[in-house]
Amino acid sequence: MRLICICICITWLILIAQIIMVTCKTKNNVPAVIVFGDSSVDSGNNNKIATLLKSNFKPYGRDFEGGRPTGRFCNGRTPPDFIAEAFGVKRSIPAYLDPAYTIDDFVTGVCFASAGTGYDNATSDVLVSSLFVLSKKKVSSLFV
Repeated sequence: MRLICICICITWLILIAQIIMVTCKTKNNVPAVIVFGDSSVDSGNNNKIATLLKSNFKPYGRDFEGGRPTGRFCNGRTPPDFIAEAFGVKRSIPAYLDPAYTIDDFVTGVCFASAGTGYDNATSDVLVSSLFVLSKKKVSSLFV
């Protein structure tokens, strides 16, 4: 069932991207792309917050510009990056918390997404249980 949902989502994303590309060829009226979401669109915000969910290490980012991990939970660009490029806005959407970017960069778009957020309650259940196990281990190591 989960695989079917993923396939449907990917199909919709491809369809939307195709529509956007056709639309962009005729007229460019999109000044900025603002992104909210979870790990599927996180462009590196989790690098700057205290969380277990990070992707700032290899093999993440191997197909990104420079082959470096940026905090994106993929090997290259995320769907919003492709959409922004299709609209002619910019090649990739920067993370809001990335200090390498300024307010001038955010004028044409920014990503507020953070991995681990989402509609599924199971996401927070996994994180809370993982944090509990880690904190329990840390506390028990203090008394050894």
